[in-house]
Amino acid sequence: MADHPIMRVATVFLPVADQDRSLAFFRDQLGFDVRSDTTYGEGVRWIEVAPPGSTTVIALNGPSDQRPGFEPGAMAPFSFDTDDLDAAVAVLAGRGVELDEPMRLPPPVPPMVYFRDPDGNRMLLVQRDG
Repeated sequence: MADHPIMRVATVFLPVADQDRSLAFFRDQLGFDVRSDTTYGEGVRWIEVAPPGSTTVIALNGPSDQRPGFEPGAMAPFSFDTDDLDAAVAVLAGRGVELDEPMRLPPPVPPMVYFRDPDGNRMLLVQRDG
């Protein structure tokens, strides 16, 4: 364990209204891997998706997992990285993802773009230096 007991971000949580619709968006439009799709308890469904190769997963929390202040349609509390924003925007737009206009601010701010999932959750895609 040494001086750093926390090794990585494991799971982030995203509220969604319809888990099937959200699963299709992340899998089919964003190209994410489905890491888990199981049912437990009294019909609670646990779905985890992640970009290929990522160690961090996104849990798509359906209505039974939500509480006040954790509802679909807000700013997602995370962002995604890409090596080439223009290429990523072209691929995602071709898959029907709703994207804003890319933002290109003076350095050191990297190029970035917001996009939305079917629930209106707003996510940020940022071009990172390789």
